[in-house]
Amino acid sequence: MVQQFTLFILYFFAYSFIGWVWETLFEGIKEHRWVNTGFLNGPWQPLYGFAIIGVLLLIQPVQDNWLAIYLIAVVYITVLEYVTSWGMEKLFHARWWDYSSIPGNIHGRVALPISLFWGIGGILLVKFVQPVIAGWVSHTASDYGVFAAILLIAAFMFDFGFTLANMPAFRAATKKLDDAVQAAKAKADDWQNQVETDALPKMNYVQRRLLNNFSSMKLTGRQNSVTELRRVLAQNRSIKK
Repeated sequence: MVQQFTLFILYFFAYSFIGWVWETLFEGIKEHRWVNTGFLNGPWQPLYGFAIIGVLLLIQPVQDNWLAIYLIAVVYITVLEYVTSWGMEKLFHARWWDYSSIPGNIHGRVALPISLFWGIGGILLVKFVQPVIAGWVSHTASDYGVFAAILLIAAFMFDFGFTLANMPAFRAATKKLDDAVQAAKAKADDWQNQVETDALPKMNYVQRRLLNNFSSMKLTGRQNSVTELRRVLAQNRSIKK
């Protein structure tokens, strides 16, 4: 049981890290700047960890059937992505990614082209990535055992708790920022020059990172787009950093 637990945790963090690297590089190239795309502060994307572990478990009876692997990856990851998007929006009142502009999307949470990509990724994962990761996990488990798993869990839980603790303040800060932008729009067409500095919130690193690093994020109950809110932050250097 301890050995299985250790292997599960190490696989989860290995693929969470790979997912974080993939999305960070993709968004960084697209935005031409450093972008930490994780909801958490650390180098991990838990959605990828759960997604890939689930695929690896589901394909065990059909590992030699490429079509089955493809379909399992498409269906499982699409369902997981939809449920995760819905759950995070209910919990945090924000849409962290949005596929509304992509054809074949369902409520902006998932989209057919993205789902088809997950299938290709599943095949590449099983055939090329997993053998390498399996070797690393086995080596780490034999050298460090359950202590490595416990250390990673402790760091992850601290990060998770720290991020959650910032969410109420993040909601309050974006509300205050939204109100300031709306008040400026009511005064003049060149509203960006009418935003009152004193009306802007003080946002810490975590709150600014959450607002700035999700290119398609949508905030529930806000009158202005996230793009407009970011623009105001960028133009007002008096905001606390």
